[in-house]
Amino acid sequence: MAIRSDPRFARRIETQMKPIIHLFTPIFFVVVGLSLDLREIDWTSPFVWLFSLIMFVLAVAGKLLGGLASAEGPRRALMIGLAMVPRGEVGLIFVELGRTAGILRTEVHTALVMVIALTTFLPPLIMRALYRRQPRAATPAGQSDGDD
Repeated sequence: MAIRSDPRFARRIETQMKPIIHLFTPIFFVVVGLSLDLREIDWTSPFVWLFSLIMFVLAVAGKLLGGLASAEGPRRALMIGLAMVPRGEVGLIFVELGRTAGILRTEVHTALVMVIALTTFLPPLIMRALYRRQPRAATPAGQSDGDD
């Protein structure tokens, strides 16, 4: 209750927690990475590949549809949708909770981590390629466009 009623107290708590958060966040991601035992996966299993593909398509399509819901043109809507795709840290938290609670089988856990990795690393590369192909806006004579 004190946090809601006193914004200064909330800021003080947030400031004091930052070093702890900065310490434990990388440790969490290392633990999640180490929890993957890729030897336990049957890579010949169609389930792993099909499930990963379906989850990847759904993850990307959902965000792209969200971008199209904006009142922007198609190219800008695509960029907005692509920018929403990489949300790996949140996904990893839930996948890790599911693994530690025994809810997720090894194949499902690994497939979801693969999808999270792909949706985290691919969209920025695609966006970079799309931005490179986009024509530069003309700048008035005598002004720099900020790339100097």
